[in-house]
Amino acid sequence: MLAKILYIDDEYPNRIMFKLAYRGELDVILAKSADEALTLLKENPDIEIVITDMRMPKKDGLQLVSEARLLNDKIPYCLLTGFGVTPEIQNALDSKLIDQYFKKPFEKDQILNYIKKNVA
Repeated sequence: MLAKILYIDDEYPNRIMFKLAYRGELDVILAKSADEALTLLKENPDIEIVITDMRMPKKDGLQLVSEARLLNDKIPYCLLTGFGVTPEIQNALDSKLIDQYFKKPFEKDQILNYIKKNVA
């Protein structure tokens, strides 16, 4: 059975590229906003990992993770962003708000290896 992950990015091409990259290897659910992601987390309690973009309209990735952890604090939350590790992101890593940081463009095997090691 494939690991079920939720990927959030406000840019359509990024969502499709991510889903296609892991076709046959992961069960990827897509969301285009933080609010949609929160709804999907409520509707899909079997989601095993969340990977989110940082910069999105209304709520950024860290705001999303803060709210999502109230729904499910037992799964890994990861940030995938084109930005380097800012003080804000470093603080989120240090405080364990996020479990992992990945840089865009993403390396398929890096994310897949992380998921294999951290998802039951």
